[in-house]
Amino acid sequence: MAGSDARDGPAREAESRSGLARDIAALRREVRALSKAVERLWQLAERATSIDLYLRSRGVHSIARVSEPVLLPRSATAQERYYCLLRHYSFRLFLRDVIRHGSDFGVRDLTRYCSEPVARDYLLALRRWGLVRAVGGGRFALRAADIRSFGPTLEWFVANVLVREFGMVAAHGLRLNGAVGGGDFDVIARWGDRLVYVETKASPPRNIERSQVDAFLQRVAALSPEMAVFLNDTQLRMADKIAVLFGESLRAQASDLGLPDRRPRRLQRELFTIGGRIFIANAEPDLVANLGACLAHFARERSAGREEAI
Repeated sequence: MAGSDARDGPAREAESRSGLARDIAALRREVRALSKAVERLWQLAERATSIDLYLRSRGVHSIARVSEPVLLPRSATAQERYYCLLRHYSFRLFLRDVIRHGSDFGVRDLTRYCSEPVARDYLLALRRWGLVRAVGGGRFALRAADIRSFGPTLEWFVANVLVREFGMVAAHGLRLNGAVGGGDFDVIARWGDRLVYVETKASPPRNIERSQVDAFLQRVAALSPEMAVFLNDTQLRMADKIAVLFGESLRAQASDLGLPDRRPRRLQRELFTIGGRIFIANAEPDLVANLGACLAHFARERSAGREEAI
């Protein structure tokens, strides 16, 4: 027995050293992840400050942050993967269903726009990132009970698209106190010496009303960006309703905006422009590509000298 204990001692010591090595390796990974997260937070803070300062240089001084919560993983590495998934229209629709059900849903509740295997993969990712928890019986719930709308998450995504894909400095969820049209600006970005404003809509076109288009145009008039985009995250048509609403609203507000051409003009598919400065866009076939098409058209118009102040 004593001999066995003597032999077991080194084995236990080796096992203990192995366990300690694993713990140290796990701590190192956690420190690296935390360092990346802190770096990302500093970058976000710098971007927001940069936008604030740029707006002040243009005479806009009353700036605040809208406090609506964003469905977002905590770690920087998870946010990278999350951003990549958000580029997929099916994942954005999946998230809307997750938020809509909120405190009680199963996999089959999330298959309106994707197959069950895809929904399971998406749900596994959300659980891995700590955004969703199991509540028993194959049912799940959002961990953050205050997430009521996909809108703020869409704003976060679009702001990151402008930063990552197009090299801008961007901030989302800004409130310009006293601005006509409600004062809430979804995404504001600095693109060189140009100010870009993007209004994001997650609702289908049938749920968008003339009053919302009026408010968008009023905010455009108040902010005076070089370029503005009304971005509807849908693959449905813009011509049937949204472009019509813009035509009606612009006929009433054109004097405030100074646009020489008040008619929405089709660029391609369901992308429209008014005067080369205001754009209407959807997500068919791809949200990022459509934003790029709007930016490219604006840049071509600018380089050709066809500029009009909004």
